[in-house]
Amino acid sequence: MIPEKLIILLFAVLGNATWADADVVEVRNAGPVDLAPFVCTDITRSTMIGRACYNEAERSAVIEIRSTYRQFCDMPKATFDALLDAPSMGQFYLKQIRGRPSDRSYTCPHPS
Repeated sequence: MIPEKLIILLFAVLGNATWADADVVEVRNAGPVDLAPFVCTDITRSTMIGRACYNEAERSAVIEIRSTYRQFCDMPKATFDALLDAPSMGQFYLKQIRGRPSDRSYTCPHPS
C-alpha cells in the first residue's frame, strides 16, 4: 500500500504540471515538435479531434486527429479559430483544412 504522505506529495507535484511543461509530441511526417510556443486546447466535443494547438507568431497549428498529431503551416488565426468554433470540427477539418487544393494547402515543408 502507498503511504498517504507519498500520495499527497504526488498530487502536489503533478497538480502543478501543465501541458506546456516538457510537452513534446510526435507529429506525422515531421518528428518531435515542442508545444511550448503553442497555445493548446483540449477538445472534448469532437470524436475526430482531440487537441488543437496554435502558434500565432509562426502561423502554425498542430492538431491531434484520431490520435495522430499533424502539423499545418501558414494557417491564418481566423481559420484556426473557425475550426474551434465550428458546429462540427471534423467536417470543418475535412473540408476547410485537409480538403484545400494542393496549391493552397497548409502543408509544411519537411526537412529531407
